[in-house]
Amino acid sequence: MQLHDKFPTVSAPETGRKAVQLTNLPGYNYPLYYFIPSITRDQRYLIFHHADQGEVQLHRLELSSGESVQITNATSPDTHWYPWCVDKGSGVLDHRSVLNQKRQEVIYFDGPDVRCVALESLSERLLFRLPDSRMAIGQNCVTPDGQWFIYIHHDRDIFINQMMAGQHAPRHSRCLSRGTVLAAFHLDTEEHRELVRINSPIHHVLPFDNEHVVFCHPATENGMLWTSLEGGWYTHLRTQDTGGGSVCHYLATDAGLAYEVLGSAAGVYAGLYNPFTHRRFEFKLPEYFGYTHTGWDPQGRLWFFENQQRGSKRSAQTREVGHIHDMYFLAVHDPEGGDIWVRLTGTWPTYGGGQSSHFHTQVTPDRQWILFTGGDPHDSQSNQLFLLDISDLPETQGIPSV
Repeated sequence: MQLHDKFPTVSAPETGRKAVQLTNLPGYNYPLYYFIPSITRDQRYLIFHHADQGEVQLHRLELSSGESVQITNATSPDTHWYPWCVDKGSGVLDHRSVLNQKRQEVIYFDGPDVRCVALESLSERLLFRLPDSRMAIGQNCVTPDGQWFIYIHHDRDIFINQMMAGQHAPRHSRCLSRGTVLAAFHLDTEEHRELVRINSPIHHVLPFDNEHVVFCHPATENGMLWTSLEGGWYTHLRTQDTGGGSVCHYLATDAGLAYEVLGSAAGVYAGLYNPFTHRRFEFKLPEYFGYTHTGWDPQGRLWFFENQQRGSKRSAQTREVGHIHDMYFLAVHDPEGGDIWVRLTGTWPTYGGGQSSHFHTQVTPDRQWILFTGGDPHDSQSNQLFLLDISDLPETQGIPSV
């Protein structure tokens, strides 16, 4: 991946590991979502959200030149991703945009309008419009072959009634829904398909391959659900065990579905799951791990994690600290208890709240860096995008195939 020499380098706190700062815009800068790609396959462009002054839009950063260009001019008055983020005002619907790596396009929602922008020419077209009775509520995706846009929508009226009644607390059992639809749109034929209809919110969907997708969560517990592009059915994958704990975040890799298990009295676990055979492997994470996000390596060869604590710092000079993070890499898993861990960063704060204050860790296509969101070390006010150097890391050893 060719990087312009204008990008400054910083040292990760406590570890001194090299990081390259890609953005320096005010406010909050963060990738599309860490379940799906934000860097084009040719490694030329990074697509990211920029949120500031009551507006959120998408930008295209050319990595070889350092040139950043705003690529959307959305005007939706309500971009908030309820209940998982914080209100940022108008613009694109937050966290619901998708990079189509195959076609070099970005799909985004401007309210009910689903639009597509070409990354080279920046020309736009309207794909379709949601009915007035529906609203987009989840993080979306495209299939790896670039053919299908998979998205989530549900009933607008029941959502508005919930909001008026103050029933939008971020717990699945409190998030009511009626007829939530996991839908697919073919980008050539313009065929619309209803894959799943369920009386429960759906918060994320990601492709496993060109024929199957994984989505979440049932209304009463976290978990992974599985269906195909044929539609009309779904099944549960790893659900809550007798001993407690359930899947929170999960990622599609060449090795299977990588995930972490939270809420267990025994601690935090990580796992790998084969959705075709239902074989799985799980192992316990260190006792000092709290609220955890499994990092995304699309090849499934590097196991790394974001460990997160709540921050409470506030002053007249700085924004509220949203989270305090650090990042760890598992070099060797030893089933006898001798795991070898490498701390990649010390405590690195982010600012604000919601999803835009997470690290969103993902391995870049050249496998030399981890892309993540961190607080700007120079101004203590904004979140910026960084690349953390991992060129020295070997593949994780000791994780069996499933």
